[in-house]
Amino acid sequence: MKLSPECRSCLLTKVRSQASAVISDENEIDCLVERCAEIFDAGMSENAGAAVTAGEIHRFCYSKVDNIDLYAEVKVRDNKRAEGVVDEVKPLLNTLHDTLIASVLGNAMDYGVTGHDVAEDFARYFREVFSHGLAVDDSDKFLPLSEKVVFFTDNCGEVIFDMLFIEELKKSGSHVTVVVKDRPMLNDVTLKEAYEIGLEKVADAVYSGGGGALLGTHPQAFSDDVKAAVSEATLLIAKGLANYESMTEYEWDKPVAYLMMIKCDAVGRDLSEYSGRAVKKGDLVAYLRE
Repeated sequence: MKLSPECRSCLLTKVRSQASAVISDENEIDCLVERCAEIFDAGMSENAGAAVTAGEIHRFCYSKVDNIDLYAEVKVRDNKRAEGVVDEVKPLLNTLHDTLIASVLGNAMDYGVTGHDVAEDFARYFREVFSHGLAVDDSDKFLPLSEKVVFFTDNCGEVIFDMLFIEELKKSGSHVTVVVKDRPMLNDVTLKEAYEIGLEKVADAVYSGGGGALLGTHPQAFSDDVKAAVSEATLLIAKGLANYESMTEYEWDKPVAYLMMIKCDAVGRDLSEYSGRAVKKGDLVAYLRE
C-alpha cells in the first residue's frame, strides 16, 4: 500500500505527541516535526510504500529523543491488561473461529493511528464488538490452508489474543511459526516481550523478523530461519495495519490472510478497492489475498 496524503497529518501528530513526552523545548519539537514532514513529502514524491516512509519517520524521531523504546511501559501494561480481559471473556471463546475474531479484535490495542483510542474498559468493549463478528470473513478459505502457518505479529496486548488463536490452530493440527519485530517500533512485539509472555511455549517457533526497527514486515530483512519458514508455509497470517501496508507492497507465492481492525480511511479505501468489498473504520477484517 502506498502513502496517502492523509497519512501526513496522522504521522506528524504522532511524532509531536511522542516527542512531547520526552522533550520540553518546543522549538526542538518543531524542528523535529519539520524534518519528519520533509521525510514524508519525499516519500510522497517517490510514491513510496506507507510503511517504509512511516518507519523512516519513527526511526528519525526515536534517534532525536534518545529513546529507542518509548512504549516500553505501555507494552508491559497492555500485556497484563489483555491477560485480565482474556480471563473475563474466555467463556465466549468456544471455537477456532471465536478465537480468530478475538485475535482480530485485539488489534484495537494500537497507539500508532492518530484518532484511534484504546477503550478504557476493554473487556466491555470486547464483548460489544465481538457480538458483531467480522465485516470481512474469508476464514472458510484460509483456515483449510493452515497446515504450516507463519504468523506475523503486531502489537503488545493484542498478542495475548493472538495466542488464543494460535493455541486453537495447533489443536487443529497446524504448525505455527511466529515472527516478531527485531527492535522496538511503536508498541509492537519484540523477542523481549515474546519471552516475557511465554509465546515460545504456545508456538512451534518464534523468530525475529530482522532488519532492526522496521514498521511492518519486509522480506529482504528476513533471517535464514524466517526465509525457510516462509518457504515451507502453506499460509501467511499478517496482523495489523502496518503489516497490511508493508506486505501488500511485495509479491508472495503464498496466500496471505490479513487480520486487522480498520482504523484509518486510507487502509479502508485500499482494501475496499482491491477486494471489491466496502469496509469502514471500526470494521473487523479477516481478508485472504491470494
